[in-house]
Amino acid sequence: MAYSEQKIKDSFEYIISQIESGRALISVLKDSGMPSSKTFYQWLEDDEDKVKYYACACEKRADAIFEDILSIVDDKSKDAAKGTEGMNSVQRARLQMDARKWIASKLNPKKYGDKTDITSGGDKIQTMPTTIQIEITKPDED
Repeated sequence: MAYSEQKIKDSFEYIISQIESGRALISVLKDSGMPSSKTFYQWLEDDEDKVKYYACACEKRADAIFEDILSIVDDKSKDAAKGTEGMNSVQRARLQMDARKWIASKLNPKKYGDKTDITSGGDKIQTMPTTIQIEITKPDED
């Protein structure tokens, strides 16, 4: 399907706004009137500015998802009342801590990530040679 310049502009702006709100591209492209993924990626290939807008929208989507995670784990409305099934305060606290640790490890992996380099300060660690060469010489008989 051929798109007019205005239709491309309007569709692209809609797609970007939906991505920024947290939706996945594949989900947005299933909305009525949206282009195929092949067409969308062709738009990106044809326009460097669109690539920048899309990259920025993906970063904003990640931020929105992080915010959603915090909202979900902090929502106590479905926690258990006494004598009913559901999450208790200890489980809620563990969930909140785990979510925050995970988010911190993604936002600042050098400081909060799982792999901490405490031996080299980030420099390449020198390794021992893998082969050793020994030369045996006969002493002079003088």
